[in-house]
Amino acid sequence: MNITSKIEMHPQGVVMISLKGKILTENCFDEISEKIENKIDSGKKKFLLDLADVSHMNSSGLNILLRLFTKVRNKGGELIMINPSKVVNQLFIISKLNTVFKIGANKEEALKQLIAQEA
Repeated sequence: MNITSKIEMHPQGVVMISLKGKILTENCFDEISEKIENKIDSGKKKFLLDLADVSHMNSSGLNILLRLFTKVRNKGGELIMINPSKVVNQLFIISKLNTVFKIGANKEEALKQLIAQEA
């Protein structure tokens, strides 16, 4: 199964992205990446990335998330990831990306953080 996404807009300007499946190759993420880049290019700066339904990820997946995080940050924005599965969270810890990424406890707390910012 490839990765699928659901992108919604929160009334207060947060782009909420839910991912489902496996992030194993860059080409499986191209369409999603393009949609997110369009949001960035249109001036959106607050992103919430829900990883609850990402069952597996490898180094390519980490690379994709790191590039996405960097693009958002380079445009003066913020991205918070929430609900990483146990497998994905372990990968963040092993790669030490848990010290780079903002990983929120839950959707409500992440939304509060993003809405409170003047991004």
